[in-house]
Amino acid sequence: MTPPQAEIFSQGDEVVTGEIADTNAAWLSRELVPMGFQVARHSAVGDRLDALVNLLREISARADLCLCSGGLGPTCDDLTAEAVARAFDLPLREDPEALHQIEAFFARSGRPMPAVNRKQAWLPQGAERLDNRWGTAPGFAVQAGRCRFVFMPGVPGEMKALFGQWVKPDLARRYALNPEKLVILRTVGVGESALQELLEPVELPPGVRLGFRAGGPENQVKLLFPADCPEEQREATVRRAMAAIGEAVYAIGGDEEPDSGLEAVAGKNLDARRAKLFIVEAASGGLLASRCAGREWLLGTLAASQPETLHRWLGGKPEGDGPRVAATLAVMALARSGADFALAQFAEPDALKEDSGPAAVHFALAGSNRLWQESRTVSGNPQRKRLGAAALALDFLRRRLPGG
Repeated sequence: MTPPQAEIFSQGDEVVTGEIADTNAAWLSRELVPMGFQVARHSAVGDRLDALVNLLREISARADLCLCSGGLGPTCDDLTAEAVARAFDLPLREDPEALHQIEAFFARSGRPMPAVNRKQAWLPQGAERLDNRWGTAPGFAVQAGRCRFVFMPGVPGEMKALFGQWVKPDLARRYALNPEKLVILRTVGVGESALQELLEPVELPPGVRLGFRAGGPENQVKLLFPADCPEEQREATVRRAMAAIGEAVYAIGGDEEPDSGLEAVAGKNLDARRAKLFIVEAASGGLLASRCAGREWLLGTLAASQPETLHRWLGGKPEGDGPRVAATLAVMALARSGADFALAQFAEPDALKEDSGPAAVHFALAGSNRLWQESRTVSGNPQRKRLGAAALALDFLRRRLPGG
């Protein structure tokens, strides 16, 4: 079965000029793909009526569904309803119920309705009104050619609420959907090209698509399985892919999966032990502390870019090379903080500067009667090095802390 072809269309000068990021389009795609739609295009057009009309006509001839956001406001640059009317010869008509809802919105807020807001009640003839309980702009839907168009406000909160309340249930009723299965392997410390090389020997079943999402030190491997792929075959393929990548895989699932982030995975054994961790951060400039903020297992952090700050707080100056400094910092922090474990991260300050080349980052984890150590390399500009140092510290904690 060929999945229905969908497009996402955003309207507004602020989108095409880069004043705002088009987060609506990304969010809508993440909703449609798991339902079984194939999202073929994202389009954005500024506040130009002719361009809007032309794009609507093009989409009507090639897509089964188009979700649109923006351009439903009351001002002169909100052109979506007028563009639909011109594109599909559907004259605008005032919708009495829409006008009543807009007037009621202002009445509830204790403000008089500006005259310009009446414009929002004018919808294309024959359009299906989608009531907006969260703002003044009603959405609407029309059928044009092979395509069903759904128009929603551009305000993200209103768009998401309207989609969840009206649009998503309607799409499930209207379309025969047989969704593909996306499996995401979340990895850390292995580059995108290296991941592809590791996976080259893995034989994929027919129709399975392999993809990647780069994220600096944390990269995702995406396996998209056809809807008719047997579950046993899917699970076997995922196991082979995980085995090929090795311990760099730290979770299965995308950002929407609970507790799949690296900081959550790294702290699972701390949670199981009901143990507390103290962090000494001397390479990532507070990024590690920020990622761990709010975790129950985090007792405290000390982030400093200069070794002297660490020495003053810990009450002594570590001696030796980078690995020995990291080990000493972890042991001293364990004794000073009263935590169950102390994680130290250290790099020479000059190694993190611009144009300094790859930098060695040293990690040490101290427990009551055990010390674990490791050194890794980060590269790129200073910010990329700090991001890498934070992620690799969490990866070190994940792999080295024994289960509770």
